[in-house]
Amino acid sequence: MLIFIYGDDTFRVQEKVRVMKDAFKEKFDPTGMNTAEYSGKLVLGDVIQSVRSLPFLGKKRMIVIRDLIDVTEKADMKVWVEGLVDAPDSSIVVFWETAEPSKLEKKPLFKTLQEAAEVHHYVFPQLQGAELGRWVAKRVRDRGGSIDVAGQRALVERVGADLWQMDQEIGKLVAYAGEGQITPMMVNDLVHASFEGKIFGLIDAISQRRTNEAIKLLQKERWSGANDHYLLTMLGRQVRILLGARALLDSDPGAGKQRFADVMGLHPFVAGKALDQARRFSIESLRNVHDKLYTFDYQLKTGQIAADLAVDLTTIDLIT
Repeated sequence: MLIFIYGDDTFRVQEKVRVMKDAFKEKFDPTGMNTAEYSGKLVLGDVIQSVRSLPFLGKKRMIVIRDLIDVTEKADMKVWVEGLVDAPDSSIVVFWETAEPSKLEKKPLFKTLQEAAEVHHYVFPQLQGAELGRWVAKRVRDRGGSIDVAGQRALVERVGADLWQMDQEIGKLVAYAGEGQITPMMVNDLVHASFEGKIFGLIDAISQRRTNEAIKLLQKERWSGANDHYLLTMLGRQVRILLGARALLDSDPGAGKQRFADVMGLHPFVAGKALDQARRFSIESLRNVHDKLYTFDYQLKTGQIAADLAVDLTTIDLIT
């Protein structure tokens, strides 16, 4: 059995992998002897041997393989397919992938494995708009708390789609509110604005070619502990939003923030800021940066570039 757990919402992807591993351990592998995990530079022989091995004093084995589909080129695909589709029925192979769903689903290895074996899918794209709001409300309930609509809106605007930070902030707010309801005032007082909340200032500086200010804002985030992988993810998301905004403006110069919010699944405030910023970029420049971000993503996963350099190069490309 092959299981694909994938999407650019890395929080929900990792959470689903953890849930499946815990369930497998409870049902089949309390000693942990029939669970294996592979990540980083994958060695074909080691992975395939593990996949084809029979369970030790048990009924099933679980093999978790991280970021194989996204980095495997078509030329190298055949050996992986041959090794994976011949796995014994006792092997449960979990592919843990963190690429954008539409991108991953076009990969030759993804398509071929779907045709050659029994496959199950769990897809986790980044949440936006109403879906993000519903996730926040459910997470608060799961933590034993409650939040009013205004508080939910304030939390989404302040943190954005970073579920890693969102989960931490919800835990903090639920503990603070106790048996009461989480309000916008609590959110404003207790929640640190994420980089997504601050990124508008950075993009404003970039779009107006205020280079020194943009560099200072970026460095400030690094000094505060922001991870360059996360910074690149957020820059990539903002570039996609700006590209959508610029395309809409080119087709309809009078388009308003509500229309863009509906099209992109964004909060109207976010949509309005994006439209203002997109007017200072050309569609060609945004497409160029967007294409380079995909290249950086591949190079990061294959160890060809460092995350901090990718962030710096993306910022420079946006300014110039």
